[in-house]
Amino acid sequence: MYYDSIYKENENFCGIKPTSLFVKIASKLKPEIDVLDLGCGQGRDSFYLARKKFNVTAVDNSKVAIAQIKEKANQKKLKNIDAICKNIAKFEIEPNKFSLISIIGTLHFLKKSDSLKIITDVKKKVLPGGFIIITSFTEANPPSKRRKSHFKFGELKKLFSEPNFKIHFYLENIYSDKGHVGQSEPHKHGKVGIIAQKLIRSTKTRTL
Repeated sequence: MYYDSIYKENENFCGIKPTSLFVKIASKLKPEIDVLDLGCGQGRDSFYLARKKFNVTAVDNSKVAIAQIKEKANQKKLKNIDAICKNIAKFEIEPNKFSLISIIGTLHFLKKSDSLKIITDVKKKVLPGGFIIITSFTEANPPSKRRKSHFKFGELKKLFSEPNFKIHFYLENIYSDKGHVGQSEPHKHGKVGIIAQKLIRSTKTRTL
């Protein structure tokens, strides 16, 4: 697995600060809810959520990353992180359990058909009133051997533009990267991010 060797050499490859979208949404969430972090990497967002007293299920297909999360959670005595080594395209999401499901910087490594299937599954299984956070790359990105897909401009927004979802945040932009492991030269990325909430449908019936 490509990232196993990188994670072995870099304990905090993506840094320790949480993704900014989690900071935007954290105040809207009740303590002790169940959260699913798909493609969690080394767990920077999972640990942020665990410290906020949420019950976190962290899933990634890197054995090294999951081992690091388990070790760090044990050291920090955080018992509310369940780290699972699994390809997120094959992970069975328990329905009506999670009030927040995140997929941060992961979907572009999957085939587009798998990405769309995961989004459909997440939309179906997140609790009513719950939130979905996604970040990924757009078609503005330069070609890469490891990235298997991207979102067209406006595509992710369209996937959540339906009556039972409310979009709280959406942004497409191009940002500069000074370089990183695997691509050391300065370059640019086309990125998209969304926070969407599944609305609670009223069970009341209208009388005539």
